[in-house]
Amino acid sequence: MLDHPLARLGWRANLTPHLDALGDPALVAARVIAVDRGRAVVDDGAHAWSAPLAGRLRRAGAMPATGDFVAALPDGPVRAVLPRRGVIARRGDGGRPEVLAANVDVALLATSMNRDLNPRRLARFLAITARGEVEPVVLLTKADLAHDPVRIADDVRDGMGATPVLTISARTGVGLAAARTLLAPRLTAVLLGTSGVGKSTLLNALLDEDRQATAPIREHDDRGRHTTVRRELVALPGGALLVDTPGLRLVAPLEDSDPEIPALQEDKQRAKRERRERERAFHREIYRDMRSRRREREGRDVTRRRP
Repeated sequence: MLDHPLARLGWRANLTPHLDALGDPALVAARVIAVDRGRAVVDDGAHAWSAPLAGRLRRAGAMPATGDFVAALPDGPVRAVLPRRGVIARRGDGGRPEVLAANVDVALLATSMNRDLNPRRLARFLAITARGEVEPVVLLTKADLAHDPVRIADDVRDGMGATPVLTISARTGVGLAAARTLLAPRLTAVLLGTSGVGKSTLLNALLDEDRQATAPIREHDDRGRHTTVRRELVALPGGALLVDTPGLRLVAPLEDSDPEIPALQEDKQRAKRERRERERAFHREIYRDMRSRRREREGRDVTRRRP
């Protein structure tokens, strides 16, 4: 497989029979780098081109997504989408599935350590990775802006079970070495998160170049700004592939029955209850101490007033 033209783009040998079954020797395998305005930017391992989509794909609703392997005519249209695995999808308009990325091995779930940190939203991201059978890794970004990043990371880990959690700062370099170890050659990862959590800054750091535009956080609400405009498969220096995505405001599982990782919510709620109980116990102790001292003072005053 290593001598296949698409080897560096993650080609799987078990896709070859599906390509041959199409019965057209003129077709070549390619990988979708991006989808833009009804066309797909594809790469066959030798070069890339902007390919129109065959009419039957549109009629069948079998549109390719970033990361798909497809059958296409050289420098021509995409004729078929080859079988997928590792699909990241959410519920789109009208309840229809919207595929965000295909043939993904690892999902990097980015959430910043400032106001974006939202356990319920993180649970929904975990739900779509679980349905797509994709391994999740949580990236706590912008660690340099957090007052107590160690405590925040520990709180998140407590609610994540076996899911790895990495603390990242693209500005200072904290956690970048650990992130790179996850990205083996020919492995495909997808970077998911809301707008402004630092995905583009992180991608630039992994690339060692300013490829993606970035914007500073807004001072009035401590949030970042949306800069990425399309889903794009990018080759990293170490040989891994990363699907960069625009910020996602709404992440709805495909089915209402899809789990939203209730253990995460339960752990967070239990931790909140325990923290509140500790605070109440602390305040009750202070109140009892104050009341005891007041009674002692009142007792002394009574003794002094006696003739």
